[in-house]
Amino acid sequence: MKIGIIARINCHSCIKIARRIIELIPESWELVLEDKLAKALNMKGVNFKDIDADIIIVVGGDGTILRTAQLSRGKILGINVGGLGFLSEVEIGNIEESIYNLIKGNYKTYEVMKLNVYVNDQLFGKGINDVVIHTARISKIRKFSVYINDRFMENTSADGVIVATPIGSTSYSYSAGGPILIPSLKAMVISYIAPFGSRLRPIVCPDDSKITIKIIGRFSSLVIIDGQREAVVNGNDRIDIRVSDERLTFIELKNSFYDRLREKLIKDVVN
Repeated sequence: MKIGIIARINCHSCIKIARRIIELIPESWELVLEDKLAKALNMKGVNFKDIDADIIIVVGGDGTILRTAQLSRGKILGINVGGLGFLSEVEIGNIEESIYNLIKGNYKTYEVMKLNVYVNDQLFGKGINDVVIHTARISKIRKFSVYINDRFMENTSADGVIVATPIGSTSYSYSAGGPILIPSLKAMVISYIAPFGSRLRPIVCPDDSKITIKIIGRFSSLVIIDGQREAVVNGNDRIDIRVSDERLTFIELKNSFYDRLREKLIKDVVN
């Protein structure tokens, strides 16, 4: 078994937890550390882009997991340190129990979809959470045209447009008023950020759809994938979003999606 470990290195607790995980991993298992983490632990490591393992343990928050998802090759187990950590399976209080269950093979896996994002027919990147097309300047509303399968849907004036996967529907899209999609749904949701006018509502599309966003006017906007990668797009540029043939696999130990939904998003509202 080959285990990769990635951690947020500007977090002392993350490094401490990573060290403890290393102590728990059987000596017979091959261990691969991201080079920055390895340096902090005075061990040997490899470049982040070169980590190829059966299982990748990610210590940090959702941002660290999304960064890993951009290039990872392996099943991901997230350990949440400090934030909401909706994508994380493990909380600080049950790390040792979780690692023991991992070693014993007491876990399930589930797959999440990836999105391919094209700017003017050129592949810009891939994401698992969301694609955000946003105004490049604060307090400057922009106009966007939305197409589904090359059929015109609507023009909208807003701060931005979000296209989210089921996993991403609990993130920025949710904050913008979008619905929560169950991970097993084969769908995407289009949501709007601070739309001008109340008629605009989120739209759920099947996963075989091509969603196209066109920038109207001469002013620039930003296209951002998973909060990790961004580029400037200008007036008349076109962003096409499709579901990729690739999938990313997450490890599930005890907490199901519904457990995380209840504990992290619904509990505070109900109580």
